[in-house]
Order: sequence, then C-alpha cells, then structure tokens
Amino acid sequence: MAPRRYRIDGRRKAMEETRRRIIEAAAALHAEQGVLATTYAQIAARADVAAPTVYKYFPDLTALLSACTGHVGALSPALGPEIFAPESGIEPRIRALVAAVFALHRFQAPWMRHGHDAAGLPVLSEVLAQGRARLRSLIVIALAPRYGEAPPRALVALFETLLDFASWQRLDETLPQATLETVTGDALLALAKAEMKKTAPQRSLKDRRQRS
Repeated sequence: MAPRRYRIDGRRKAMEETRRRIIEAAAALHAEQGVLATTYAQIAARADVAAPTVYKYFPDLTALLSACTGHVGALSPALGPEIFAPESGIEPRIRALVAAVFALHRFQAPWMRHGHDAAGLPVLSEVLAQGRARLRSLIVIALAPRYGEAPPRALVALFETLLDFASWQRLDETLPQATLETVTGDALLALAKAEMKKTAPQRSLKDRRQRS
C-alpha cells in the first residue's frame, strides 16, 4: 500500500474510533441521567476527547441523538415478524409477542425511563412513534390467524396499552419476569377470546348469507 493511502486509511480508522467513543459515551450518559441533563462537556470527558471534538462530529443535538438511537437500536433484541413461528396459531403468537416486547423493554429501560425528555425533542419523538407503529404491526400479525389483516381496532388498542413500556414498567416493579410475561400473555389471550366470542355470531350470519 502506498504511504499516502496508508495515512488516509489510518486517519479514517482513528476518526471512526473517535466517533464510536463519543456515541457510546453519550448513550451511556443518556441512560444514566437522561438526554436533557447530559452536556457535551460530560460526553467529552467520558469519551476522553476535547469538547470541540464532540461538536466537530455532532454539531447539534439532533445529529447526536440520531447516532445514539441508532447505536442503541442496533444492540437491542430483535423485534420483527421473525419472532413468530411459521404457521403458528394465535396463542403461541401472542406468547411470542409478549416475550419479545418485554425483552426489548428490559434492554431499553435505562433510556426509556427518561421518556419525558422526548416531549421537546423531535428526534426522540419520532423514534417512539416508529416503535409504536412497529408494535401495532406485530399485534396485527399476532392476531392474523383469527382476523387476517384487519383485527378489531379496539382489540389492537388494548394490546398496545398492555404491551407499552409504561405498563411493563409498573408491573415489572412487583412481578418476577416469568410471572409478568405469563400474566400479560394470559390477559391478552382472554381479551382475544372474548372478542372472538363477540364476532363469531356476526361472522356466522355473514357466512350463511353468502351461502344462501
């Protein structure tokens, strides 16, 4: 390798390492004390760089938060359609959904506990909105064996409420992990079965009309 190319590659690696240290330092401080209570000076001290260096890589809070949320998201437990076994029924899907969502809550709890920070920060608000949309899509998939792509909106809303971070946080303070998942799964299954009983006569009548 030519000397000049070697120097360029070395500088690029050094810059990537500095950027990584800044992001990790910022994410750690955000988990410990929240975004609004964290200063660039604190990040610089934790990352062992000068404060102007932090500004060089992240000129504003939006850029810094985008990098930090990406970093935390990459480390978080998977939460996508892959959590469901192929051709599985509604009960195993609901159980799998609860386990995956609560695993994500446990991992992200240090950051999510400072959720009040999101009120004035569009980047964080957008991340939370994306998380809610992702959860909603997974609830639809979990209920698909019974309702296809259009489950009752009220049922989806109840699932969202019981699976959101605030609900998990309150229950996690009093119940062991395994019990919490079981209780929540049982509650969601009960809600789903109650809705099935309500809609079964309507579906039966619709089927009879279609056959006649």
